[in-house]
Amino acid sequence: MNKKLAMMGLGVAVGSMMLVTSVYAGVGDAPGYEAFKSAFKETAKVDNVTRQVNVSLQDNGAQLLNVKSTIKSSGKNQAGSAEVTVQSGEEQQTLQFYNQDGKQIVKTGDSDVYKVLEGDDMQGKFKDHERTSHTPDPQVISEVENVVDALVGNLKNYVTMDAKAGNAKDIHFKLSGSQISPVVNTIGSLVIKHGTVENNERPLPAKADTLGVDFTTLKNSLPQLTSDIKMDEVEVNASVDADNHITNQTAQIHISGKDAKGTAHDVVLSVDMTLSSLNTTTPDTVDLKGKQLETVKFDEKSHKNWSDNK
Repeated sequence: MNKKLAMMGLGVAVGSMMLVTSVYAGVGDAPGYEAFKSAFKETAKVDNVTRQVNVSLQDNGAQLLNVKSTIKSSGKNQAGSAEVTVQSGEEQQTLQFYNQDGKQIVKTGDSDVYKVLEGDDMQGKFKDHERTSHTPDPQVISEVENVVDALVGNLKNYVTMDAKAGNAKDIHFKLSGSQISPVVNTIGSLVIKHGTVENNERPLPAKADTLGVDFTTLKNSLPQLTSDIKMDEVEVNASVDADNHITNQTAQIHISGKDAKGTAHDVVLSVDMTLSSLNTTTPDTVDLKGKQLETVKFDEKSHKNWSDNK
């Protein structure tokens, strides 16, 4: 069940992954680096917040994918809500998710049915997650930081910072061409190649198995790069407020490569994430009275079936 919900929050998943990767690509000993790392850790402590994550994908100047999402978290009892809109060509999909009163509720834009998720001891699992999700091991955090610092090396010199009034600041980071590590380029090209090329042995799950979300449309919109794949440019900009919170962060990644026919592609992935209403967010809720309801049960068997299709 968790894998399904993670995939449905495409804007959240992609946005968070790319932004976190971009943050750690630019950290080191320099003032800009230290300020970025400090703000990132301080922001991560906030669990009552509204996040707006927008992701767009272009190929040779043509818009392929546009994802807009708003995620509201209360920080109490795992209550939260999310609304995601995915535009792929002329196809548009919307998804609303609510976690309220111990229930997880999903509704897609092409249906009037609200699907209520149930599973074996699901509420207990969410309570266990609530008790553990915000208590990371300090030693593990320190060890991870040390590894990141060692990997970054001289990249810290590319981070710049502009001071603003009231102790706020803007932080910038940009790499292009040979400045991008060969290791990063190799790993990135493998992820892109194996993540986009069709694999008939592992087909994507049908809409009926993903609570109404059509992942086939999404995958078909992506360029199928197979060779000469490399990152040409990575740029990150962040705004940090007086309380040391990252309130806005943008990332843009330029990727080039060729498809199976030898056609060259220039792909641009853009991510924009804004945080607002820190510690004052109230998640959206839905009144289920009079609504069409469908109970969707998740058990060990359904989890296994999903794993087989991933």
